[in-house]
Amino acid sequence: MDKSEDLLGLPTESLPVAWKIFKAFVLVFDDEISVTEDELVSYATDDLKLNLDELPAGMKQDLMVILLGYMNLWPGWNDKDDFLNGKFKKEVYFERFQKFMLHKMKSTVEEVYTSAVKDLDKQVVKSAIKFSKSNNKSDPKFSPYAMSIQCPPAMLNTILFSNIGDDLIMQHHLASDWQDLSTTQLLNWPHVELTFRTKDICFVRLQATEFTRYLSFEAHDSNKSNQSIIEDVQETQPIYKRKCYSYTFLKEYFRVYMEALISTTKVSPSKLEEIQTILSQFLEDVRYIDVNNSIATNTAVLFRLSHLPFIRNKRLVRDNDTKADEARVAYCEEITPKINFALVYFMPKQKDTVPLSFEHTDQIKASQKMKVILPWIWYKCSYCQVEYSGENSKNRMLDHLKNDHKMEPDVHCILCKKQFKVLDLAACRWKHRCLESTSTAK
Repeated sequence: MDKSEDLLGLPTESLPVAWKIFKAFVLVFDDEISVTEDELVSYATDDLKLNLDELPAGMKQDLMVILLGYMNLWPGWNDKDDFLNGKFKKEVYFERFQKFMLHKMKSTVEEVYTSAVKDLDKQVVKSAIKFSKSNNKSDPKFSPYAMSIQCPPAMLNTILFSNIGDDLIMQHHLASDWQDLSTTQLLNWPHVELTFRTKDICFVRLQATEFTRYLSFEAHDSNKSNQSIIEDVQETQPIYKRKCYSYTFLKEYFRVYMEALISTTKVSPSKLEEIQTILSQFLEDVRYIDVNNSIATNTAVLFRLSHLPFIRNKRLVRDNDTKADEARVAYCEEITPKINFALVYFMPKQKDTVPLSFEHTDQIKASQKMKVILPWIWYKCSYCQVEYSGENSKNRMLDHLKNDHKMEPDVHCILCKKQFKVLDLAACRWKHRCLESTSTAK
């Protein structure tokens, strides 16, 4: 590098004020880089287009503090190392910094000055859209906007952004028509939690899909992860010991259990289908995580159903954009399907008989009481925190999703860019042909 140039590739002797200020924050030098008050004023008037004579009362004297405060709070500093390593072009990185400063200073001037000072005192900027009562993570990459949205679940996936002048306006569109879900689709639908319990076994299965919603200045990009699909393993009750059971033993027990239910005349075909599907999905969870082909009691496992997320991009186009222009802002939703399941207990008493037999399954065959025959099945919406138990719990859960959540919009695979209905993905545990050919998961 030429000694007359800095790490940004700019001439050190004739560095523009805006770049000099930006450089003072982004780079670390042995010698301190100073920025004078006159340079800050020049930056505010020339680059940010502030009219000092029109500033709110009291703001002019605190302008330097406000400028430096917002510079320090830019969420893009989280990606400074990537920038210095050449991941982002200097012009793009600087432009996003400028957009952030333009937005913050414009809103500061237009809003109440005391509110802006109070905001600076908090020293917190959450540059992502976060919805209450959800498992959302924030992804603050380059977003100059900070907002907190609280809304009913039916609005979650119907939000879009339009513009009036230079302002961003949040709106929502009509939800898609509801389509009835099968049991498999229900168990793999976002926010659905299930508890299944009998005398012999109890397990909990939560569809813990992670949503990240944020505004971005560029198209979403993500790379396939080669990491383990398992994200977390925890003891559910540390005071109790763990006991490990093989997939084969669980599968055989469930087979005998279903045979016992089918042998009675007290269980309806629809209830038999529901129970069979619940057990099959749990077995598939055990097989999929591939931990010595087994699962332990008193253990909760959080794992991804996909090595990479799905996305929904809703692009914002300004009035003066042409068809050839790219949308200036994208409202992105990144969806990572996950399951969190736990085998709370499993304690069947096997009998020394042929064919395979257990005490509880024999009791089912001999019982005339529904409370002995039917398992206890409890559904819960983890977003709304509502619970449904009893014989009709599945239909009540479906009614809740239909009336309060509405239909999930289509998603795109990040890798193959194909569009998929969430209905279809939920029916096959969020798998599709693209992932089947590239995933290392069994």
